Amino acid sequence: MKIAVEITIFGHVFSEVVDYPGTPKSHAEVIQWLIRQTDFKWVNYEEASTEDKMVYHLESDIKQ
Repeated sequence: MKIAVEITIFGHVFSEVVDYPGTPKSHAEVIQWLIRQTDFKWVNYEEASTEDKMVYHLESDIKQ
């Protein structure tokens, strides 16, 4: 089944139509499935190496 997903993180909106395996029975089930599909990465930006800062420096208005 195809489902439409919209996720907002820190003001950035991501919208996608995705193939969901089966028919979801609840919002909680969809959220659990989305979390399993998501790869989270983070770094202490203030103490990160220059290389890591370049990876996570996604917007020009970020202040260092």
